[in-house]
Amino acid sequence: MQEPLSKQSLSFWARIRAFVYAEKTTARTSSLPSTEPTTYTAHAPTKPASLIKDPLISSSQQSSYDTFSTIYSNNTLMQRNNNDSNSNEMRNKVLFGIGGTLFLLPHLAILLSLPPVLQRRGAPYLPTFSNKLNLMFELIRRHHDKQNLQKRTCFGPPVLKFVDLGSGDGRVVFRAAREGIFNLSVGYEINPALHLWANFRKLVTPKYWSTTKFQLRDLWNTRLQSYDVVAVYGLAPIMDKLGKKLESELKPGSIVVSNVFPFPQWKASVVKNEDGGMSSDKGVYLYQVPDCFPRKKEQDVEVGNEEDRNDN
Repeated sequence: MQEPLSKQSLSFWARIRAFVYAEKTTARTSSLPSTEPTTYTAHAPTKPASLIKDPLISSSQQSSYDTFSTIYSNNTLMQRNNNDSNSNEMRNKVLFGIGGTLFLLPHLAILLSLPPVLQRRGAPYLPTFSNKLNLMFELIRRHHDKQNLQKRTCFGPPVLKFVDLGSGDGRVVFRAAREGIFNLSVGYEINPALHLWANFRKLVTPKYWSTTKFQLRDLWNTRLQSYDVVAVYGLAPIMDKLGKKLESELKPGSIVVSNVFPFPQWKASVVKNEDGGMSSDKGVYLYQVPDCFPRKKEQDVEVGNEEDRNDN
């Protein structure tokens, strides 16, 4: 009688091990990528063929084996459902975070642009739309062709430098880089949210890596002697002060392009609006240095006349 009991025990535990191994193998297989969605149905597992009563297993052992297989299968099913639920929850959190960032970033940019406006040191976030961009760079190209600003680059790569004072989300700088007449296009921006967004756009567009540059800096703390073309989209309260800064720093032959707001007492070489007319109402102004500084000319004439009188 001892030998049959030993066979019953061995057969019982062998079936247990075989069942656990089969369940683990099934779990590993189901975790592989599949072209069709996998669904799990919460119902009691079907009794496999291996559970057919064996004459070597007693009825109590058979009952224990059936109970164990049912509990193990249900636990495995619950674990798979929990993993799927955790994965869906994580995906929803990521999508919610991305959506929230895209929604809040423009509002944050507007809020951060208010302090410079209140201090009369800058302008709010005012994006330059495509029609104005086309008009601005049309004037720049015409002036480039007329004045032959690129004499040194007729047989080589461009050497001109472009700067946008208050570059915002970087659209003007990126447009300048696409024009192909500038060796480097730079944007100065004091708003950290807009600066971050412009650098993100540059990061995901490799063609701009070597031709554009963005700096988080107050435009009043910049040095502009090395730039050939300066783009400005300011407000009326700061244009006079900004004009004095540009007058003292820009080199002869450089040009300034201002969107909407003119520089007080400056003489524009070209003024053009969106409908192609020459009206100054919300148009684009192009200034050539030093011809755009009438006050400086008058002062030079007065100084020359005074020197002539002293000589006489």
